[in-house]
Amino acid sequence: MSLLTWSELYPRVSSTDPAHSEQFLLWQNESESTALAILQGHHFLAATPAALNYFESQEQNFIHATPFDFSPRLQSSGRNSVEYGQQMIKKAAKGEVVSLSWLHMSQQGKELPTVLTLYPAQLDNIKVMIVSFKPLDRRKRSRESISNGFETLPKELMSITLEDSAEAVYITDEDDRILAVNKAMCRICGYSAEHLLSKTPSDIKLELQHQNQAPDNPLKGKGSWQGEVWKCRSDGSTFPAWQSCRRIYADNTVFYVNLFSDISEKKALENKLTQQAMYDKLTGLPNRFHLIQLLNKAINNIKQSPDSIGALMFLDLNGFKNINDSFGHSTGDKVLQLVAARLEACCIENAEIARLGGDEFTLVLPQCHSRQEIEAFSELILSLFEAPFEINGQKFYLGTSIGISLFPQQSDEPNQLLSMADTAMYSAKNSPKHIRFYNATIREAAEKKLHTLNDLRHAQSLGQFSLVYQSIVDLESNRTVAIEALLRWNQSNGEVIEAHDFIPLLEEAGLMVNVGQWALEQACIQMLKWQQDYDSELKISVNISRSQLEHPDFISMLEGLLTRTCLPASALIIEITENAFIHRPKLMTKVLAQLKEMGICITIDDFGAGLSSLSRLSSLPIDSLKIDAGFAQRLDCNQGRKLCKAIMQLAQTLEINFVAEGVETQAQRDMLLSLGKGMGQGYFYNRPTAAENFTHEVLDPIYATTQTKNLAAR
Repeated sequence: MSLLTWSELYPRVSSTDPAHSEQFLLWQNESESTALAILQGHHFLAATPAALNYFESQEQNFIHATPFDFSPRLQSSGRNSVEYGQQMIKKAAKGEVVSLSWLHMSQQGKELPTVLTLYPAQLDNIKVMIVSFKPLDRRKRSRESISNGFETLPKELMSITLEDSAEAVYITDEDDRILAVNKAMCRICGYSAEHLLSKTPSDIKLELQHQNQAPDNPLKGKGSWQGEVWKCRSDGSTFPAWQSCRRIYADNTVFYVNLFSDISEKKALENKLTQQAMYDKLTGLPNRFHLIQLLNKAINNIKQSPDSIGALMFLDLNGFKNINDSFGHSTGDKVLQLVAARLEACCIENAEIARLGGDEFTLVLPQCHSRQEIEAFSELILSLFEAPFEINGQKFYLGTSIGISLFPQQSDEPNQLLSMADTAMYSAKNSPKHIRFYNATIREAAEKKLHTLNDLRHAQSLGQFSLVYQSIVDLESNRTVAIEALLRWNQSNGEVIEAHDFIPLLEEAGLMVNVGQWALEQACIQMLKWQQDYDSELKISVNISRSQLEHPDFISMLEGLLTRTCLPASALIIEITENAFIHRPKLMTKVLAQLKEMGICITIDDFGAGLSSLSRLSSLPIDSLKIDAGFAQRLDCNQGRKLCKAIMQLAQTLEINFVAEGVETQAQRDMLLSLGKGMGQGYFYNRPTAAENFTHEVLDPIYATTQTKNLAAR
């Protein structure tokens, strides 16, 4: 979604709860005084000026950020901000208003104790939340002014209390000589009281910050002072301390009372929390929050050097998901650590490296002289992945795709640079070099993809999906043995899009399971009608995606569908691609075995176009292979014929059928038949067409001829 202001988005927000709708209406004209934001998933879409002021942030930095970008690693309760926040967001997503105390951090690092309230809502047809931020100030509670009671106590009691205090205390005169110390002073600094009395702090080098100062006490011109200092023990070791000093007049004499405590543990905890908030726990690299700071610094520095350019590189690991799925997250984490180590070893002197999460890394090149220099550095990064990553004797081969945005030429906003580099990275995945600089073409392609995704989300409800059908024919007898159902998207502008052009987007949008189930049901209903009208031996072939096969309810859904449509399981052929086996081979093998038990036929689609594993192929319960159309197009050359024959012989060896796709001419059909007995599919037999046309153009002529022959025989 492109950047839209609060005033443009908020009027489109609604709620099914009348009370919420009334509250939303009250907020309509309070954007300057009420801190509100719109949250979709875990990302902010818009915020009121009051919210931006509250977080000391600009709109460009706030939009697309997450609530966790403005939170410390740990909440005051000790709970992890990300885990706890995700639980609360998930709870609100179910329709419940959630209100809780939350510690935020402004973009300038200021702590913001907040009462955070999440209201479920809709933005057009998208589920969102309205987030309300109210400052939580526990100190604004009225209390009665009462005496602290110290003035009523005996002086002897006060002396004992001071002596036994856990905080170190020493009292000096106007010449800075120590007149009294308590037990904590001796314990913390390692001196006896006898050694300290009559000495000055300078004599024992107690206060390191005073070593090069004038001998005058800095309190002589003030009444009190407090701050962080460094102290030195008797053994020479140093420690940070928080010290407060106060000048007191008593009996016509000036005294200086000094109190301090060792804050070593506190500083260690602060450092630990800073480490957790700024660095990735797994790899030790800077995290997203830290990266924004590094980018801001690099942008500010390069503005002083107009002849230089900076670059942000966005890296995504190609093939990492396969490792996670096949070997588990523990192995995946080790691979990420090895990648981080390899990047640091090669690039740490030239770039700031960060890990955003998952398998996404970034590099900030703070100062370069040309695009050629940046591209050369990118190629160096690619070369780091040529050698495998080895874990416990197992070698893992990974690649990477790199998207690059330039600053300050393309933007001087860190979040916008990240978005640009991310967009370029996705484009780089489809480029031969796997390196792409962000440009207008990439931006337009990304905007077109976003527009297409938005249209796809409404396509099913608008009835824009349809099925077309194509024959699968026996090469020898020319008899139609099966019919493949193919999905089409009929866009509102009249354009018809083939499945291979939008199926990946359906997968990305999480819509494939619903659309795939609809297509499967329509195909089964149509086939039952054709069986009843023409031939009970006909079969319907339907493409099934990986996400459908991996869905936990796929088998039960399929059983219910066959029951509803009354189509025999033996009349259904399920087509799956080779790539479906790569991600979760054990699960896929189990699912295919269940399909086989039901009596459903299984076909491997586009065989030869992917990375086939013959050992795995032989162990799968499949009935046929579909030879990729590219092989039929190469039958006119000797090598093409040999490859096609090899696949046919493989199918025969495994005792399974084959279907040659892409048959367009009589010559191709004859050549295939000469190589082996099987089935063919392609424009030579018929083009994919709607059910009604398929009935009249394909089935009617075939079965009219058959019926005529049967009558003549009688």
